[in-house]
Amino acid sequence: MKDDTISQFIKTEFLKWNTNSLKDIEVLNFGSGSNRQYFRIKTNNESYIATINSDIKENEAFFYLASFFKNHDINVPKIEYISTDKTTYFQQDLGDVNLLQNLQSEGLSDTVLGFYKQSLEMLWKMQYAGQSIDYSIAYPRHSFDKQSIMWDLNYFKYYFLKVSGLSFDEQLLENDMIKLSQDLSVGEESYFMFRDFQARNIQIFEDSPWFIDFQGGRRGPLLYDVASLLYQASANLSKSDRDGLLNHYYQIINTEINYPEASFKEDFKMMVFIRIVQTLGAYGFRGLIEGKAYFKASIPNALTNLKEILLELSAVNKYSYFFSLLHQLVEIKDNFAINNK
Repeated sequence: MKDDTISQFIKTEFLKWNTNSLKDIEVLNFGSGSNRQYFRIKTNNESYIATINSDIKENEAFFYLASFFKNHDINVPKIEYISTDKTTYFQQDLGDVNLLQNLQSEGLSDTVLGFYKQSLEMLWKMQYAGQSIDYSIAYPRHSFDKQSIMWDLNYFKYYFLKVSGLSFDEQLLENDMIKLSQDLSVGEESYFMFRDFQARNIQIFEDSPWFIDFQGGRRGPLLYDVASLLYQASANLSKSDRDGLLNHYYQIINTEINYPEASFKEDFKMMVFIRIVQTLGAYGFRGLIEGKAYFKASIPNALTNLKEILLELSAVNKYSYFFSLLHQLVEIKDNFAINNK
């Protein structure tokens, strides 16, 4: 639809729900990796976010999860209206400032550090509440299972590794990917996995963190989301800051569940590893192929993070061929910094 057609469509849907006069419609460009369209709609004294998305199953997952978490006193936007065909919805406007913007403007000040800690505290609340979620509604996968992990690994293979120019043996790589997917897939855990828990998806509203973009959530391991936040490439947190925040999260969960610290730390390393591989696939597709600047700019830091975690996993020999390729990949990091500006 053209812009004027979209505006008229939004006005029509808005008036089905709200009788206030609509004063302005602003197109929002978050530079995200989705095909959803966002708009800010304003009346004289109210503001809402309108979303248009043709993927109805994804929308239904978001509606269910938003309602579930709102009922558990977790800071997520309230859904105000859903169109009859479920392609359009209006939600609470949480403003324009996210945690990543705070970090980039202030550094890890006491205030920003406080937001990170609050985010981890609320993440645990979300994860724990997620034990009673009906995961049949989750989309595109119900859980972080072998197929879900293979999707991520193939995403990385086709959209980053192949694009990098490195040559490799398809069968040897496939063998290691299969072993990795079997080892990392969720077993009996029933916690909620946000899936894309990063500072860009944490709005700072009324001096508190609020979570958005959790429609891809599923049943999964606790530490994947912690890895997503602490190893977000564009945030570029220092090792000491990551360690401090990881310890903060451990102290939170340690009062409620039995998770031996040694196992916690080893499991975290593997979650960091698989998360970085997943994000590199996304950066390759959105940045190298689609040419989106934010994703291109994140590649060098992501490769630095990958190099760091590979060193910490040096004793792991089960995926030796895959790891050898990744070691080659991080050595050509400067090529991405130069060629993908």
